[in-house]
Amino acid sequence: MRHVGRVRRADVAARGAARVTFRIAGCEAMAGASLSGRPGSATLDRAALVVVRRAAPFPAPPAGAARNFTVQIRGR
Repeated sequence: MRHVGRVRRADVAARGAARVTFRIAGCEAMAGASLSGRPGSATLDRAALVVVRRAAPFPAPPAGAARNFTVQIRGR
């Protein structure tokens, strides 16, 4: 999660939060990302997906660790 937190976020005026679920492949690349939960602001949802995509490549998780993650990205 710290890796995603280091990515510069677009200044989105939307309120609320977007939840993005993503999977890390064995080669440290992101295998996929999608919105989870209720859809909120379309602008915030798009910006949240961009943040997660920009954070790739991710550090490889240790053997046996989870490879599916969900992160919440807040607007204003």
